[in-house]
Amino acid sequence: MTEYKMRALKTSDIFKMSKILKKLNVKVDVNDKTTQQQVGVQMLQRVAENLHLAEDEVNAFLGELVNVDAKEFANLPIEDTLKIITLFKEQKGLASFLSAVKA
Repeated sequence: MTEYKMRALKTSDIFKMSKILKKLNVKVDVNDKTTQQQVGVQMLQRVAENLHLAEDEVNAFLGELVNVDAKEFANLPIEDTLKIITLFKEQKGLASFLSAVKA
């Protein structure tokens, strides 16, 4: 399995994630007591059902976070993809990021 380094989230990512969540019709419930792990689990559960609706956007977004283009990301081994998703869930400030997305 390849090791990936994920860049920090930035302002432009808010707009990309907003488009993805809108396309998936997903709303994430975040409050002051929500932990990053809870946000990640909640998001994955809600996204899984409609993920096919935003396949290209998700591949592009997650790929960009680890410096891989969307087509290459789509063809990664599942173990690599799951590692990248884990890195995303562990992003510092994820709850604040998702709060900004849903605002």
